[in-house]
Amino acid sequence: MSKSFIRCVRYLVPAVVVITSCGSPHEELTFNVVEMPTLPASTTTTSAPSERVESVVSSNANTTTNIVNDFSRIYKQRAQCGRTPQLCPIEQMAVTGSALFNSLTSIMKERVAEQLYTRTDAGKLRVRIESVEIVDTFRATVHTCIFDSVVLFDSGQIDSTADDIVFDDSVISALMVWNVQLDHGTWKWVSSTATQRKIGADLCGFAN
Repeated sequence: MSKSFIRCVRYLVPAVVVITSCGSPHEELTFNVVEMPTLPASTTTTSAPSERVESVVSSNANTTTNIVNDFSRIYKQRAQCGRTPQLCPIEQMAVTGSALFNSLTSIMKERVAEQLYTRTDAGKLRVRIESVEIVDTFRATVHTCIFDSVVLFDSGQIDSTADDIVFDDSVISALMVWNVQLDHGTWKWVSSTATQRKIGADLCGFAN
């Protein structure tokens, strides 16, 4: 399996099913971002300082707040899955049987089998939730901008970094649209699409 394909899977499947550099232009969707009031970004830091999920969405509605909170928590879980794919709680992150559930399941099995892991000291992950659109009582879409320079390592020894080899150190940023669904009280991932992406650059404008 080629390095470029693995990178598509590593970034896009956690974050995408059909798209980015792995898809042809006619597969990409376009959308109009819903303008939200300008508010100070509320930032939640994960257990790794190199990872950050923030939101600039107005939190004046309970449903929107719940969606933002669930999305942020799930994305932090996704980041942790890179470090411990064998413990990835996919059923807590995606609706069972959905495109992202099936893809994440496949990718984590591959990561474990091939001993591919990320580390907290190699690369950065930045996620900004830019808008949320409520479709109905159980469905919504979340618009994000993502910057990912997290390095994927091929590790011969899981409990040691001594023989780690850089497997993929690509830098990718993308505007993403996520379909989420209320499932047993949690807004979980169903599918996602990249509407714009850049290789080797930050189109999101993160300062650091």
